[in-house]
Amino acid sequence: MNRLNIAALFVLAGCGVSFAADEKSTPEVKKVTFEDDVKPIFRQHCASCHNQGDKKGGLALDTYTALIEGGGSGEVVYDDGDPSASRLWQLVNHDDTPIMPPNQDKLPAEQLAVIQAWIEGGILENSGSKVKAKKKNSLAFVASTGGKPEGPVAMPESIPQRVPVATERAAAISAIGTSPWAPLVAIAGQKQISLYHTETSELLGILPFEEGIAQSLRFSRGGSFLIAGGGEHSLKGIAAIYDVKTGERVATVGDEFDVVFDADVNASMSRVAMGGPQKMLRVYDATDGELIFDLKKHTDWIFAVAYSPDGVLIASGDRSGGLSLWEADTGRLYLDLTGHKGSINSVAWRDDSNVLASASDDGTVKLWDVVEGKTIKSFNAHGGGVTAVAFDHQGRLVTAGKDNRAKLWDAGGGLIHQFQPVSEDVLEVAISHDGSRVIYGDWDGQVFSASAEKPEQKEALAANPPPAAERAKVVQQQLASIQKTMQPIKAELDAAMNAVAAAQKPIDELNAKIAAAKAEAEKSKAAADAAAKKVGELDGQIPALAGASRDKHDAVIAVRVQTNGDANKLDAVAAAEQALIDHLSQLVKLRRDRIATHQSIATHQQTAAAKTAEAAELAKGLPALQEALAKAQQAADAMKQKYDGVATQLTAVQTKLDQLSAAIN
Repeated sequence: MNRLNIAALFVLAGCGVSFAADEKSTPEVKKVTFEDDVKPIFRQHCASCHNQGDKKGGLALDTYTALIEGGGSGEVVYDDGDPSASRLWQLVNHDDTPIMPPNQDKLPAEQLAVIQAWIEGGILENSGSKVKAKKKNSLAFVASTGGKPEGPVAMPESIPQRVPVATERAAAISAIGTSPWAPLVAIAGQKQISLYHTETSELLGILPFEEGIAQSLRFSRGGSFLIAGGGEHSLKGIAAIYDVKTGERVATVGDEFDVVFDADVNASMSRVAMGGPQKMLRVYDATDGELIFDLKKHTDWIFAVAYSPDGVLIASGDRSGGLSLWEADTGRLYLDLTGHKGSINSVAWRDDSNVLASASDDGTVKLWDVVEGKTIKSFNAHGGGVTAVAFDHQGRLVTAGKDNRAKLWDAGGGLIHQFQPVSEDVLEVAISHDGSRVIYGDWDGQVFSASAEKPEQKEALAANPPPAAERAKVVQQQLASIQKTMQPIKAELDAAMNAVAAAQKPIDELNAKIAAAKAEAEKSKAAADAAAKKVGELDGQIPALAGASRDKHDAVIAVRVQTNGDANKLDAVAAAEQALIDHLSQLVKLRRDRIATHQSIATHQQTAAAKTAEAAELAKGLPALQEALAKAQQAADAMKQKYDGVATQLTAVQTKLDQLSAAIN
């Protein structure tokens, strides 16, 4: 429990908080009201400057009505129960400037606790006031995938590798932008924009920006296009739109007489808004470059311009702290957001378009409810000034500042991590599409890509990469190293594949034997079935032949009786006897076939059983051989995967070398 909450317990007890003795009963808490509790505090510390007779800043605190009405900058406290969104609380708690009371320490903790409890209780006027239903907290946010394209997201495929300008060191980093859906970051350099893979830190290509230096880099809502605003001071300003896949510049919009500090495109890619030293927010048709709106409200250089993700509003901020919202379709002023005391250096929209973040030289980041037009959160982010701010898809924020740091905040403005300090102001910051990397650049031209979870783990990215020839030498060394690495891996892969073949050979031989035994078993089984069938057929033939033999025998007797020993008729007797002999011979043959066939059934069945048993016995040896094969195959697969990984790396490096060679030639 923090000090304020502990103090609040004592204060509330002093204000008449009572707890029933029965632990089952609900504690009754006296209402904290303006008249009874808060007004005495304001009378003691604030009334001399903020009263009906002397409204410093247009604000009076001596009556409830005057307090609720607010001051010259609008309302200072709201009935939503959130102290952090209250301008009054931000100042008395020294969360923002100017601190109140001025040139003094904070109010005593117990008095701050009363003010906090009063706001949390719904800013009641008196004991008869009723608490209004709390409004939805505008900081509540559910991450959205709105705008994500169907299918693969855009990544560089054929981006140029030629370096337009080679310098000993990069200039101060003027712009960093990350793709909303792909591991891709764009970094501005002198007359060029470098594209890096956020996960590998690999340089993917370089886009020429011949007009000068890009002062802003924003990706389109779907991530397929990169919008670069910039130019040359006091000479020319434009917005260039590039195809992320090919690097082709598909449009150049605007013809300013001075540099463009920030530019953005709407969700439908039909309009481009830009601002700069000419103090005018200009909106152009992205297809034909025609000027649609020329908005002249700002009185100082426009540093920040951004369309809301839904394309409904445009936010613009200037060097004098002016921050405005415009209707994107009509160009009409929607809201003035007041409260910053310094230059608006950067603005960023949350995915749901309900909250705008603004970063200022006054050291604060403010979160604005664009429906209510009020500050819902303001926090001191960087001493000396905040130079950049950006949201991720989770509603978290990253900021850069003049305290030489980049920082990561939760959706409510709570600090998560601060990244290792650099030697100069951090000017730009962005966060990767998945929130895993924070990329920031400083006044010295250094750019770092750091882990969002482990800020100490970081890699340097060059805003002005070395010339293609120098990078080609490095890539050639990488290629030679990979080729050298591949040789032993290829030898190991060949050995592993040979081991697989060796392990497969006994399995094939054993399977052949098993198959042969099974074939013999099937053959014997078929022979047994055929013999049984033949026995059945013979059993059907023999009884008829046996019956016919008796008839043949009777015929012989009859012929003999008829001839009665007559020698001239012996031929008839011989013929009848021969017919009997032939018939009996056929019968004998069938009976012998039947006996032999029946005996063969058992033989065939025994052979089939023996061969089946032989196949089963042989199959017992398969598991061990198959296990050995599986191990050999597993080792070969692992080696193949390793080899394929290196081969893929080799192909990628060779492709890069080819691109660099083309850039050199």
